[in-house]
Amino acid sequence: MRPAALALAVGIVAGACSSNAGPPGVNPPDAMPDARPAWLADEKILVPGVGVTEMECRTKVCPHNENTDLINFQGAIYLVHRTAMSQVLGPNSSLRVYKSTDGGASFDLLAVLPAPENRDLRDPHFYVVNGNLTIKALTRKPINSIRDSNVDTIAVSMTSIDGGVTWTPIVEAVLMAPPTWSLWRIRERDGVYYSAAYEDGDKSVVLYRSGDGVTWTAGAPIYTIAEDTPLETELVFMPSGRLLALVRMDGTDEELLGATGRLRTKICWAMPPYDQFDCPQEFDDQRLDGPLAFFHGDRLFVVARKHLRVHNRKRTSLFEIGGTLEGGPLTIRELGELPSAGDTSYAGIADLDGDRKVVTWYSSELRRDEQWVIAVFQPSDIWQATIDFSKL
Repeated sequence: MRPAALALAVGIVAGACSSNAGPPGVNPPDAMPDARPAWLADEKILVPGVGVTEMECRTKVCPHNENTDLINFQGAIYLVHRTAMSQVLGPNSSLRVYKSTDGGASFDLLAVLPAPENRDLRDPHFYVVNGNLTIKALTRKPINSIRDSNVDTIAVSMTSIDGGVTWTPIVEAVLMAPPTWSLWRIRERDGVYYSAAYEDGDKSVVLYRSGDGVTWTAGAPIYTIAEDTPLETELVFMPSGRLLALVRMDGTDEELLGATGRLRTKICWAMPPYDQFDCPQEFDDQRLDGPLAFFHGDRLFVVARKHLRVHNRKRTSLFEIGGTLEGGPLTIRELGELPSAGDTSYAGIADLDGDRKVVTWYSSELRRDEQWVIAVFQPSDIWQATIDFSKL
């Protein structure tokens, strides 16, 4: 989860607390914001943060839990998430790795990966290199700034050769990109690894690639208009090999928090060998924060954070992308919300069977339904549910 707007949030949080922030108790913890989607089942809190008083986040679960990812690996499902006191950058944070051998019915803790002593640790994503489970993560200096400026991001990878029990120490982790570049989710196609990386200050997005999952090289620019504040960019390979890039754009200072102004996601395309991108379209009125895109059959879905605008409330929602999936134009429609409020989203997905997938995400306390600028400093839980695609 990016803290780029935290400096702005700190500046306005006092006013938000004292202003007409809207009624609390909008969403009781045992209910959806509206009718429960027919395709959603077994929703539950997997890792509680609300009510937790632990303050040692390098070894224990702390109040603020976020940044989930899932992967199917060697017949099991693996989960990773960040834990800390809040969204604020700092070394009092860690990643926690779990394993499920019963289809997500239960998860056992395998490892705790503490942040470096002088850096924050966040945004983990799984991938597999030479048959070994690997995690990409971001380390940053504990500086709160607009658009992640001056945080000296270093993208690193950690590898386990024993199924997730032990991992490469973070101090020895492989440097994936030059400092100041944040890799997002890693995709593999035809033996080559790809990731979109955004520059500190959220000024541009560039395609990175690797032939071995270890040594990475900058390639074609994806989107470079700094005034649009481009950052987290989800890559999707179409069956033909055409590459889709969904670029989150936070816009101007006034639009940064997602409560006013434009909400936009830029749509960019590239053909093999992916040395040039064209961005002919954008989704208007949908800014896909922390996007997770995936196919189910020939249908393309995205789980991302939705902005309600009213009192700066947020939700995590499931969307379907339609239209012409081989080059556009594309359409987007929301299918429904997951139980979520406050600071939320950053999902993971893993297969259960032909019709079902398990999904994880994080959310602040539903009953309170705080504004995002307040919730980033408050406790949050890791949630889990099942999506039944036979009902979509």
